[in-house]
Amino acid sequence: MSTVIGAEYRLSDRYEATEGRVLLSGVQALARLPIEQLRRDRRAGLNTAAFLSGYPGSPLGGLDLEIARAAAMTTDLPIVHQPAVNEELGATAVMGTQLAPGRPDATHDGVVGFWYGKAPGLDRAGDALRHGVFAGSSARGGAVVLVGDDPDCKSSTMPSSSDATLVDLHMPILYPGTIQECLELGLHAVAMSRATGLWSSMKIVAPIADGSGTVDLPTLPHSPVVPTVEVDGKIWECTPSAQFLGQRMVEVEREFREIRLPLARRYGVENGLNRISVNPGDAWVGVVATGFTYVEVLDALRRLGISGHEAIADAGIRILQLRMPVPFDADLVRTFADGLEEIVVIEEKNPTLEWLVKDALYGGAGQPRVVGKNHEDGRMLMQSWGRLDADAILPG
Repeated sequence: MSTVIGAEYRLSDRYEATEGRVLLSGVQALARLPIEQLRRDRRAGLNTAAFLSGYPGSPLGGLDLEIARAAAMTTDLPIVHQPAVNEELGATAVMGTQLAPGRPDATHDGVVGFWYGKAPGLDRAGDALRHGVFAGSSARGGAVVLVGDDPDCKSSTMPSSSDATLVDLHMPILYPGTIQECLELGLHAVAMSRATGLWSSMKIVAPIADGSGTVDLPTLPHSPVVPTVEVDGKIWECTPSAQFLGQRMVEVEREFREIRLPLARRYGVENGLNRISVNPGDAWVGVVATGFTYVEVLDALRRLGISGHEAIADAGIRILQLRMPVPFDADLVRTFADGLEEIVVIEEKNPTLEWLVKDALYGGAGQPRVVGKNHEDGRMLMQSWGRLDADAILPG
């Protein structure tokens, strides 16, 4: 039945509906992810299962309860949720899901694994997650890390931003800015993990986890484009293994640099995860933003009287929306920068994107000025603490 919010809408539609429009909170969208993925796999002829484990905490507080509700409403799907005593045990259990298809007694083509935890939990589970990443992900399973970041310390012991840790763990980062993107990018995270052998990560900030919005189903009307690469005359496919000693680990490290991360970058390009969302031909200034910050940039422009993409274009502003900031797409940034006088990088906390943009453009002909946290004369331009919402972006 086609479901559109109205007189016939039921609360159970958030997990049971397959088309139409549903109302979801951020954590409900994440809880729906394994349901969406298994349904897609069924239509593709795959016999897969889903396993979720982790340790809840704000901004992902309540995710464990919501996952249990979702699984109870979709008993036709093999979804196992095992809350962990701590974050590292949850990560180790998810690693096991990627090894399961290689066992002689395997009953499924693959198991998609989801780990969840807040930023301090990511720190705590770093060793277990790193071992999971080096073990690899299954081509018909996939592993996704859901990280809850609380940039303005709304309900945490300290403000957090997990980008640098995720980069160090060799994980692509997908950063949804809306509830719709939680589902869309979550499905891309699974497909990317299967294609690359990497564990994908999703950065979920408090306003997204705590927020709510309508989501149009199906989330991905078409199957993602899956890039491949040939190695020794064969299509490369990750073979997960828990053999962590010796030369194999050096070989995996080489694969990260030469195969897996380049494949993830190609996945982002071929599926249009990053995009120049506003692109006037006479643009003189460019704005780069990602995830929730991108949404706040649009709100800040609206408050300045520049409302909507047409008005932004008329003002000569070009905007680059990075929904997958890592692996970084330097070629797209160079295309974006062509003809601009100045680029403003708007990001929370550390100037990571600013450094990457500057590095991509360094030495190029006609390089525009690139500013982010500070003006060229050293004065602060964008704060590097708390949440960078529209109030913080606008001048005081």
